[in-house]
Parts: sequence; C-alpha cells; structure tokens
Amino acid sequence: MKRDASASRKTRWSRRRLALKALRWCNPIVWWLALRRSMTGGSVTLLLMGIVSLNIVWGYPWMGMFASCFAMFVVGWIVNQFMSPRLKVALDVPLAVRAGESFVARISLIHEGRLPAMSLCAGLDHSRRKHGRRDIEMPLDASAMQWVPDIAPGATSTIEQSLTFLRRGVHEMPPVRVESLFPFHLFRSTQWLDSGESMVITPRRLDWDSEMAWQVIHASLRGLAVGLSQGDHQHYVGSLEYRAGMPVRRWDFASWARLGRPILREFNSAAKQTVTVFIDTTPVESDAAVTPMSRWRRYADDEDASLERLLSIASAGLETLVGANVQVRLVVPWQAPSVIQSQERNGKLRSVLCEGASDPTPLLMAMAEAEPVDADTAQEVLHAMPQAGGTFHGVVFSRREREAADLSHLPDLMWLNINEDSRDSFGNTAVSSIDNDATKVLA
Repeated sequence: MKRDASASRKTRWSRRRLALKALRWCNPIVWWLALRRSMTGGSVTLLLMGIVSLNIVWGYPWMGMFASCFAMFVVGWIVNQFMSPRLKVALDVPLAVRAGESFVARISLIHEGRLPAMSLCAGLDHSRRKHGRRDIEMPLDASAMQWVPDIAPGATSTIEQSLTFLRRGVHEMPPVRVESLFPFHLFRSTQWLDSGESMVITPRRLDWDSEMAWQVIHASLRGLAVGLSQGDHQHYVGSLEYRAGMPVRRWDFASWARLGRPILREFNSAAKQTVTVFIDTTPVESDAAVTPMSRWRRYADDEDASLERLLSIASAGLETLVGANVQVRLVVPWQAPSVIQSQERNGKLRSVLCEGASDPTPLLMAMAEAEPVDADTAQEVLHAMPQAGGTFHGVVFSRREREAADLSHLPDLMWLNINEDSRDSFGNTAVSSIDNDATKVLA
C-alpha cells in the first residue's frame, strides 16, 4: 500500500510538472520576452522597415518589401534558435593568485552539437555571479566579448581573458557568456555556462615602500634563518686523524700542533629543524589608529585593513623563511582550503608543512580564509605549538603586544608585533623590542 501511494504521488507530480512546462511553452508573454531579448540592431531595422512598408499614410502598401522584411524576420529568428550551439566550457586557471594581481584565464569551448556553431561571441561575465560581484575587476579591453567565427562539431576553441580578484578567499569563477549571432547578426541567442572552477586568492603582496615595520621583521627572520643554517643544527662529535681523500670541513689546529699530525674536527648534523609559525589574528583596540600610518589601500569599505596588513606581512615573512632553506610548519586555527595536499591535523588545529627552498604557495593558500580569533583560541594555539622531540623554534605574527599572551612555557618564542614602529634618534633606524632577535639567535 505504501509503495502504491508513493508511486501515485510521483505520477501526480510528474503530470503537474509536464502541465506547467506546457503552459510555459504556450505562454505568449514568454515568447514575446524571449524575442525582445534576442533582438539586435539588424532585427530592429527589419521591423521598422516592415512597419514603414505598410504605407499606412499614403494608401497602397508596398507588399513586396513588407513580405521580404517579414520573411527575413521570422526565418532569421527560427534559424537563430535552431542553430543555437550546444557547448561545454572548461577553464584553465592558476591554483592560487595574490589578491589584487591580474592573471589570465584560458577558456576552452567544446562543441557537443551535430551542427557547426557560427558567429559566436564569448567571454567571462562577472555580473552573473551569485555573490561577490564587486570582488572582480576586469580591464575594459579584457571585459569585451571575444569573437569566435566558427566551431566544428566536436572541436574546441580557446580564448583568453585577464581578470583580478580584489578579495582573498576561495572564489568561484564567473560563468562564461556565449552569444550566437547567426545568421547575419539579426538575432542573439545567449547562454551562460558554469565551469564549476574555483580559485584560492591569497593575501595581497606586501608594499615594501609603505611598510616601515617590515624592515625590522625581515632582519629578525633573516637572522633566525642564518642561525638555523650555520650553527644551531651542527653538533661537535670529536676529532679524527686526517687521511688522504677525506673531506675537510674544519681543522683541529690545537690537536694538530700537539700530536704533529693533521687532525680534523668531526660534526654531526641532526635532523632538519622546523620553524613553527602562528599568525595571531586577535584584534586589538588600537588597530584603527595604527593602520592609517601604513598607507594601506582599501579595496572595499568593509575590509579589515589591519587584518589584511597582518596577513600580507606574515606571507612575506613565510616567503623569507622558505626562501632561506628553512622548513616551515604553519599552524592554522581556521578553515584551510581542501586543495592543500600537505595538511596535518591535531585535534581542532590544522598545520601546513612546507620544505625549505620550495614553493611557499601552500602556506599562502592556508591564509586565504583567515579570520579573526579570540584571545582564548590564540592561547590554546600557543600551548599546542611545541612538538615533542627536538629543539623548538617558534615565530608568531601578531597585532598584540607580547605581554598580552601567556608565554611562560615558550621563553624563546620570537614574537613579531606588526604595529611596532619605534625609531631610534640616530640615523632614523628602526628598532625592535623582539626578545629573540638576530644577535641572540646567532649567539
């Protein structure tokens, strides 16, 4: 009984949908609106010539001209609808791009119909996005529709367009608008094709000229990288007598003078050191007063300029560490894009690992959806940063003072406050109050 009732209910719903489609197909208003949207300058000219050819004022109508105009109008619209192409779109875009930087998207139009597609215009239409229409910026020459003369059945045509995303995050690509103007540009059949592609937009690139605090942060990170590469991971094991063919790393001159034979100092390299980085996005009350000093350009009125500035400085710092052949582990307390392959999970926290001297794009992608966190969440991350085994090296980018967090278990943590811009009175040189500065690291 239940199966019969469900089957009868499905049958009633299918009949109702069929009736609605039939009413919509036979509705003259729908036909008139579709005809009005598809008209071009050529079809409007034909319509006006047909009205004039009726010769209502002078009496006898011009039947030949009226018949030809009417036939071209009707036949042109029928052919335009019949020759509307069946296309499938594929986009070739980078995996991640900086916010505010333009990139080129390759659009491939794949024709799946049996008849050739002719007189096409295609291009990205960011006005049809469901949300975030103002997040995309396209140049005037790139936003114009590009002309595609014809596409054979089963063939592919490729065009390119440049665009810019103004906000970071994971954004869906705008749909592709395709217009068919066959025949003779009399009518226009339009369709929007969604590719389903999305892009990861990372924090915008740091403006080196307008950021005074970056000089201090850059020097501290370079000092940390030099300390890790030269002294911190090298351990003296002992001395041994030199023999022909042995690689010479450092001579033991004291033992050589005492024994009268060449002696080498032997070192053992421990496991590769990893720097754990946390971006503390906890807001502070003084952000409104500090941000205008950096001349930060706002792309939108509702943009959190202080947070974007923090992420830009942190992204530049991560590039500095990775470029100096330092392995970096970024702790991410927010949602990270699923396209990142090198993700690790520890409870609610995620971390992204990047090898030294490699591409830092996964670290930048992890900051695409960064959002402010409260002080309690930041403190939990700080307590979870140290890992068992090995020497801990930690770096925190923050908008807060070091005293605002409990760092009793992390005495050697490098705390980088982006709002510190204190200057020495001699030579206008920036001075930092970072505890773990470059001189201490080298020592």
